Amino acid sequence: MHSRIGEIALLFACLVVAGAASLKLGQDANWDLQNYHFYNPWAWWQGRIFTWDIAGAQLQTYHNALLDLPFYAMLAASWPPRVVAVTLALPTGIAAYFLARLLRTLFADLPGTDRRLAIGTAFAIGVSPAIGVGVIGTTMNEWPLVALMMPGLCLLARALVEARGASMSRRALLGAGLLFGLATGFKLTAGTFAVGLCVAILLRGPYDRSALRRAFGEAFVFGLAVLAGTAVTLGPWAWALWTHFDSPIFPYGNQWIKSPWWGEYTVLTRRYGPHDLLEWLRFPFDLYNPREFFVSEVAYRDARIPVTYGLGLLATAAWLSMRLRGGAGLPAPGGAGVSRAWVLIIVFFVVSFLLWTEQHSVYRYLIVLDMLTGALIVSLLHRMLRPQLAAGVALFVAAALIATTQHADWWRVEFGPRWFDVNMPAVEKNAQVLITTEDPISFVLPYFPADARHLGVANSVNAPWRRTKLQYAVADAIRGHDGPQYQLTSPPGAGSLSLASHGLERDQASCREIRTNMAIAVLELCRLSRLPESARP
Repeated sequence: MHSRIGEIALLFACLVVAGAASLKLGQDANWDLQNYHFYNPWAWWQGRIFTWDIAGAQLQTYHNALLDLPFYAMLAASWPPRVVAVTLALPTGIAAYFLARLLRTLFADLPGTDRRLAIGTAFAIGVSPAIGVGVIGTTMNEWPLVALMMPGLCLLARALVEARGASMSRRALLGAGLLFGLATGFKLTAGTFAVGLCVAILLRGPYDRSALRRAFGEAFVFGLAVLAGTAVTLGPWAWALWTHFDSPIFPYGNQWIKSPWWGEYTVLTRRYGPHDLLEWLRFPFDLYNPREFFVSEVAYRDARIPVTYGLGLLATAAWLSMRLRGGAGLPAPGGAGVSRAWVLIIVFFVVSFLLWTEQHSVYRYLIVLDMLTGALIVSLLHRMLRPQLAAGVALFVAAALIATTQHADWWRVEFGPRWFDVNMPAVEKNAQVLITTEDPISFVLPYFPADARHLGVANSVNAPWRRTKLQYAVADAIRGHDGPQYQLTSPPGAGSLSLASHGLERDQASCREIRTNMAIAVLELCRLSRLPESARP
């Protein structure tokens, strides 16, 4: 009973602190929120995202909207913005709670006081990373993924400890795989970590033939569960994309799938991160205070990954030195189960980091590994230092890391009476709204009259010069529309050439600003008229 009450109290404390942090940081106004995290669930729920509207939120129109539905539901129900912000922070509290549980498992072999200090120090480091704090209470959806992945790690670590390093229970493998699969289906970037954990299960050791056969079976069960979880959260969206655009991941991978709705273009190109061997070797150190658009769109400062990497290199050098001198290497945790749990976490961390670097190098996808840096740092210090020094040095390192961290800021605004405050000019009935900007403006589309239709004429996924079914659909809609047409753009005046390509021009006298509380860009709405045939390009 006391244990259950303690667990409930810990979870409650984590949720309260996460909610309080969200309120202190302010209301979310990030670029993706203004572009698609509100528009997509609204348009999907209204049944207009693939048929009535066309590319209303640019490329991101075709990102899975399932995880954004709760946010849209809260706004549709007129929840106060502060309540919405606290609710958005709940996954952070859940992830922190399961981090604490994982740390109790990993440090189970330390004696009483040392164990409590190790858990507390590792927890403090893990819950306060620059990127993780920066996205608390936002719609960027990184924390909900971590809130699924962290309990998955707990399940497997606990299963290894209970089995004392032998076979993990099928229930744990299925549960962890399902959780990682759900996360992957919600947002495909989480698939990096599902692969990393599958490799960790396979390589957790020992490495004799019998153990490797057992590990292969475990990895297979885990992988099947990942696929099942992915099917649950991605399936409905992928089916809708396949039905409308002949591709379950439209427009990604179209150089292979060849949907006629888009060209054979490569969407995912890794611009961030290292690109040669020397850059790869120093890359973890470069994550401390990188320039903008190296691994993040915004500035931050965080030494967690660099310190983990540095200590890892020192530990590797010390281990090699001891082995060359005939020693046994660095001390390992006492129990076989705890040792195997550590191997699982370390291999997961390393493999996932390498995959993430090669695939994305976008730092905000890395929060689950950031949360594990505290455990790795404290453990490495306990392996390399005498017990009398390890706890004190770990506390000093934790204090230094937390004090030097500069949290990322993806745009916040002050709380007001409504999440979005949109002052929409008068718009005629049966309007067609032509969007001619790559700026994030789609959050205002739900505030147009319900019968308005929104067409992405020139943005990150469509343009008049493209020869795709998507572009032809836009051209046909413009040509066949006999009602009023408007241009929605930012900055003011942008997109005139795109309009002329469709035989349209702006009525400059009709242009009005759409005022919002987002305060990011000036949105302009202008009435359009058709060019004379002789003036059309």
